[in-house]
Amino acid sequence: MEKYIVHLVIWGVLATALVFLALYRRRVYMRSDESLHVLDADAPLVDTQADVNVKLQKIDRCGIALTIVVALYALAIVGVYVYGIFMDTSIKMN
Repeated sequence: MEKYIVHLVIWGVLATALVFLALYRRRVYMRSDESLHVLDADAPLVDTQADVNVKLQKIDRCGIALTIVVALYALAIVGVYVYGIFMDTSIKMN
């Protein structure tokens, strides 16, 4: 089990980064404005909406990629662990 500690720590750091990314996305989303602004007087609001939307799209792309990495890394750790247990308990044929 000691040989998996490094991988579990790396996975924990990646998972923590994913949680912080989700919290940051929520914070950015809270600043967004859901109403539609079409008047000339609302032009600054339209620019702000577009900027927030672009930022949310970038965060979403990073979040999806990081989620995939975290999930695949966890599956790899579990797979190697299960394989190690299988090899340790299997009958050795000489």
